[in-house]
Amino acid sequence: MSNAFAINTNVQAQQAFQNLQNTNDQLSQLRERLTTGLRINEASDDAAGFQIANQLEAKTGAQGQALRNIGDAKSALGTAEGALDSQLSILQSAKEKATQAANGSLSQDERDAIAGELNELASEINDIQENTKFNGKQLLSGGSATKDGTGAKSFKFQTGTGSDNQGTGQFEVKLANSGTTELGLGGTLNLGTTEGREQALSVDQGDFGNSSGAGNLSSTLVTGNPTAAITGSAAVGADTDGSGNLKGDLEGGEFNISVTNDSTGGDLTFQVEKGGEVIRTATKSVGTSATDTNLTLESNGASEKIEVNVGQAFVDGDVAAGNTKEFTVEVTDGKLGDRLEGSSNPSDARDIISDIDGAINTVTSELSDIGASQNRLSFKEGNLETAKTNLSSAQSRIEDADFAQTQTEVAKLQVQQQSGTAQLAQANAAGQSVLSLLGG
Repeated sequence: MSNAFAINTNVQAQQAFQNLQNTNDQLSQLRERLTTGLRINEASDDAAGFQIANQLEAKTGAQGQALRNIGDAKSALGTAEGALDSQLSILQSAKEKATQAANGSLSQDERDAIAGELNELASEINDIQENTKFNGKQLLSGGSATKDGTGAKSFKFQTGTGSDNQGTGQFEVKLANSGTTELGLGGTLNLGTTEGREQALSVDQGDFGNSSGAGNLSSTLVTGNPTAAITGSAAVGADTDGSGNLKGDLEGGEFNISVTNDSTGGDLTFQVEKGGEVIRTATKSVGTSATDTNLTLESNGASEKIEVNVGQAFVDGDVAAGNTKEFTVEVTDGKLGDRLEGSSNPSDARDIISDIDGAINTVTSELSDIGASQNRLSFKEGNLETAKTNLSSAQSRIEDADFAQTQTEVAKLQVQQQSGTAQLAQANAAGQSVLSLLGG
């Protein structure tokens, strides 16, 4: 029991102050909850709850980004789908023209005209393939002609919050190339002739257009050098299969080649890109006396490959020391209508019809696969939305403030604060009663 007549130590005032301070602390904490809407604003409010709530917040944040990733994936697949739809329309038109060309009542001039139109349609198919991009990334070029095995171009979308490659992590979609070569619409070639090589291997001189040394790069690679061909064995010149097409599963296509002078004498470094991706790099000596100057553009891992002889096409000085120049080589199997030109045999047109049917089957199969992938992405999106909602609810129950309960406690503490302030004032005034004892 405190001594009511002691003036050095006012225990009643100290007790009233301590209780008032506790009330103010609690009131401050509740007001913070009302202003932030959170029951847990710092770890000391609820250590275990703070840890659990922040882990849940990390998961829901990652799920939100995964949902946005799914949206991007669906947009990319939608872009590919639109391009394939356009190619399918072109193929349907091409089949009509080939069917017309198979009619024996046509003259050769009419059949040749149809051949020209088919070639233009084939060129448009290739243009669509090369220009179908999403965020600068080619979708229908740079992979394999088929989706079997590992050759097809793979797109891995992060559709979950896990780090594994299945289910909770990544979703993989494979898109096959869809050019005329991959669709089996190329014509036949005879690479034993200069004309055949010109048809199969074309060159855009690029940065070498005005070069004194490699200014005639196109003629040097294609016509001037008989070894600049498509090979089918270790010896240059075994070009194609018996039907005149690229041998094995060679695909051809457009290859961008950058040439760098590494300042080590007569050596130039050649970097080959296809579809925006570097596929091989090689250092070659240049000049007419150079050896081992065949630059491989494409190889299927066996003996079949596509290569050009760059040694005789370049000389010292074509690329200054430390500089890089570029040129492009395109290798094709020919064009869709080549077999019709100069041919009076309707069976050639029927062969084209068969090829187009195969291409239509390939494109429609690819469209079906894309549609199935889009459906899976939609299911993943719905599942993620549900999981994110449930986790957000759990997080809310742990860390969100109950405004009704909090406001009720605030009202109670405000009364205690007023009462405590009044009692502190009275306790401070209690010592003055001692003065009456000194009045004698």
